[in-house]
Amino acid sequence: MQTSTSLPSWNVIEQYAGMVKLAAQNADPANWEWNDRSVWKLATKNWQGFKTKWYGTSQCASLVDPKSTPLSLDPLTRFDGAPPSILVRKSYLTTFDHVWAQAMSSEGEVGTIITGQPGIGKTMFQYYILVRLLQHKQIVLFTMDGEHLWLFYHDGVYMTTTASLVGVQPAEQLPVPKLLSSEVFLWSLFEIEGRNEPETFLVKRPCMPVQTASLGPSQYRTWEKERTPLLTGLPLWTHDELMQGFPYQENYQSLLDALREGYASPAQKERDPLDVFPGARAVLKECEEDAVLSEDSVLLSPEDALHYLLEAAIDRFGYSAHDVFSAVFDYNSSTQCHQEAFRITYTDFEAAASALPNNQNADHNISHWILALWPVDSAPFVRIRWEVKFKSKWVGKNVIQQMSAVEDDALRHQIRILQRNPKAVSLTGQFLEPFVHDSIANSTGSFWPLINMASNNADPPLFTMLRDSVSSGVQFPKIKREIVKFHSVAGLSMENNIYYIPADTNFPLFDSFTVDINHSTKSAVLWVLQITTSRLHAGSARGYLKIRSIIANLKSQLRGDPPPKKTTKVAAGQASSTPHVRVCYLLVVPQGDYEPQTQWDFPKGWNENCDRHDHRGNVYCLEVPVGACSQGRTEFWM
Repeated sequence: MQTSTSLPSWNVIEQYAGMVKLAAQNADPANWEWNDRSVWKLATKNWQGFKTKWYGTSQCASLVDPKSTPLSLDPLTRFDGAPPSILVRKSYLTTFDHVWAQAMSSEGEVGTIITGQPGIGKTMFQYYILVRLLQHKQIVLFTMDGEHLWLFYHDGVYMTTTASLVGVQPAEQLPVPKLLSSEVFLWSLFEIEGRNEPETFLVKRPCMPVQTASLGPSQYRTWEKERTPLLTGLPLWTHDELMQGFPYQENYQSLLDALREGYASPAQKERDPLDVFPGARAVLKECEEDAVLSEDSVLLSPEDALHYLLEAAIDRFGYSAHDVFSAVFDYNSSTQCHQEAFRITYTDFEAAASALPNNQNADHNISHWILALWPVDSAPFVRIRWEVKFKSKWVGKNVIQQMSAVEDDALRHQIRILQRNPKAVSLTGQFLEPFVHDSIANSTGSFWPLINMASNNADPPLFTMLRDSVSSGVQFPKIKREIVKFHSVAGLSMENNIYYIPADTNFPLFDSFTVDINHSTKSAVLWVLQITTSRLHAGSARGYLKIRSIIANLKSQLRGDPPPKKTTKVAAGQASSTPHVRVCYLLVVPQGDYEPQTQWDFPKGWNENCDRHDHRGNVYCLEVPVGACSQGRTEFWM
């Protein structure tokens, strides 16, 4: 393995840890002795081959370049309890640096606990650490279940069970420094199943512990108190990471083969090949219907259909890799599991929103299916801080609907509770959404003041709020509008003074829209509204298709045609070019909650499929009063 000249320098952490000498001492067999190996036996040839493959090797792209191909763990197999490969995320690189710095600067006295959302790859990260440590010839004690142990020593890999070492002194069955005054240590990488805590020998000198753990302190409470380790964590996956990791999922090729076999013509098959992927056909049917309405090409290629299924899973379930990939292959079961978790009480929700960002235990349904943790900051030697959010807009809207159906006053009370928790500001924003809708639909008098947002001219664009005036040609009327909830754009009659809200809680990219129609000039302005309290807002590319469907509907009505139906196909060149629809995007923030650098990061696809119906437009920020401002924060009242 050769080091690429374009990669970061070997062991970037040296610049602030400065303890390369100690790492070399750890790796020197002359500094260690191992007198009793009676409970240990040589591990299988796969484990021996794995150590040989990485021991003392130089750096390679798959270890330090997130854009490289996944890191293969060959010759380990699933029979060895190991995954076939690891997608090296950017957060793996920085978190490894933090772990290394903590260990070396404290001379092995202070370990690290790594937490985070279920299903984000904490176990995979332990294998990544293992490879990096073997490159430095470190001694490593390794267990991913707390029961089966592997010891990577200078002369080979050994295995035993935890039960064989319980109650014995480390000097009796583990390698120890030859000199009692020595600073050398061995690494203890472990993950414990259930709510059990690790055995003492895993966290006691000469071991330098690195634990990956579920949310809450039940798996590390005792040793955290005794050794005060660094508490850090891994973030959820990014959109690009999900895209990159998707082809390496076990059922990826099977789903692609099924799409190639039966997606285009399921009626010609005795059995639909997609039946073994519950929900996939229904998701793709929705895409086809939207394509008909927007007059796009109706049939996707199998590869594009697979990409659409991934986008749909991300839209609905968020950015936990386990949730997303599970949903692609069984959309129905994933939906059902989440929906069953939505039946929660206000008390449980309040308790979880307070407990999770403070590394405390919370209701399992809420921590696994409803709420997610996002790191606010992560730096060497600094205990991580979390912000709690809904896992996705779909999850948030469904939970809020469940709660508001019980009692509106209780929903208002919930907002007040969340406003007192600075780590739950994003939750507050989604709870405010129905009240923002009401404020826009029921306000009257002149025009809403808009704030310019400037594009960075990238593809896709990132729009950032500016504090300059909007031209007089752009005016969003402040008039009373009737709220209409719709299930489909198909057959929807577009009218002035109507405020349209999707009934589908999984509607992508925007939360509502309204239109200003001028029949005499056959023109219309389509106002697309997205409500947020986040400094950086993103969205889904699936929303562009919805917007083009609305534009096609508007143009049809401006020509005097009846509203298009889902089954109406429009031939190429059939649509008239006379009607004109201008799109304006509004990023809506509660008044007083805006940030000076509020941004809207549009998804990929901004410049695609725009020839017939152009979904692109200018972007503005709209501040909507939903309460009174107090000490820089919105105090909710209605």
